[in-house]
Amino acid sequence: MKESLLLRGVPIVLSRLLHKTCAPEVASGGRAMSRTLAVAIFLGIIGACVAAPATSLAHAIILESEPHHEETVLAPKRLVLRFNSRLEKPLCSVQLVGPRRRSIALFRQEADAAPDTLVYMMPPLEPGEYRARWKVMAADGHVTEGTVVFTVVAPTAR
Repeated sequence: MKESLLLRGVPIVLSRLLHKTCAPEVASGGRAMSRTLAVAIFLGIIGACVAAPATSLAHAIILESEPHHEETVLAPKRLVLRFNSRLEKPLCSVQLVGPRRRSIALFRQEADAAPDTLVYMMPPLEPGEYRARWKVMAADGHVTEGTVVFTVVAPTAR
């Protein structure tokens, strides 16, 4: 009973660990020593969590696109988006918004594209400004989204 009063406020896992490692001190009234040990263990766990490597907090960042962002082009045959990490392709999506806010969902990804790249065949596009709004999930589970803007011009007559 005296042990449970002494360890009140200490997480249960630490309480059990403390009970096993310093039960003789607790029984003999070594309260200061057991509390110091509990605080040291607790701070050690927090320190380990804070010092954990930050590499697991990565997000998929777009490295390049075809057409390039803010580029003026003839109607492209395909849209290519390359990222800095492997993607969960079935969970990625691209919505193409064109002139007069007409929205075109791009569904069919090219199957042979690299794990970090999305490739979509484009439908015939009329001249005007387009926004390819992408939303991707990286292999680490983080979702990011963004937009690639490009302008399609009509071919010149010769």
